[in-house]
Amino acid sequence: MNVDEIILQNWEEIPVNYWDIEDVALKIPTKPGIYQIRTTAPKKILSLFGTRDDKNHYNLNKKITESDKLPIPFKILQEESEKYTVYTGHSYNLRQRFREHFRGSKGTGCLALFQLERLRHYEWSYEFNQLVGIENYSDSKLYRTFLEQKYRSKIGWPILCSQ
Repeated sequence: MNVDEIILQNWEEIPVNYWDIEDVALKIPTKPGIYQIRTTAPKKILSLFGTRDDKNHYNLNKKITESDKLPIPFKILQEESEKYTVYTGHSYNLRQRFREHFRGSKGTGCLALFQLERLRHYEWSYEFNQLVGIENYSDSKLYRTFLEQKYRSKIGWPILCSQ
């Protein structure tokens, strides 16, 4: 399999809800990979959340304002009330990054989505790709960044990504 096939096909989806977040976390490997966060929460709702108490927790409104600068054909937009990809990233530890984005973490830049009570009632999923199958893959931040950007070039730009 070539790299394009691997980054487009080898995804595992884990549905996420606030009430069993710790059980969900145990289903996610502590291995490196790329990931995406999908939701039914509309852009209009996500944009309500600006500056947060913890300065490391992302200002969702600011992220959306930045991504709005891209032409529409390059962005991932929600269709009706369907689930859509709002964030992509990479990590040396997929489980740890899951916890940071959904539960929050002091000192780490993250979405901390479920600290925003209103967002707990939408559908969410954390999808990840452990990059197995890439011949001679040796994990590094540079390699994961490249693969994440390559993936974004295939699917479009998520509204909560600003770089």
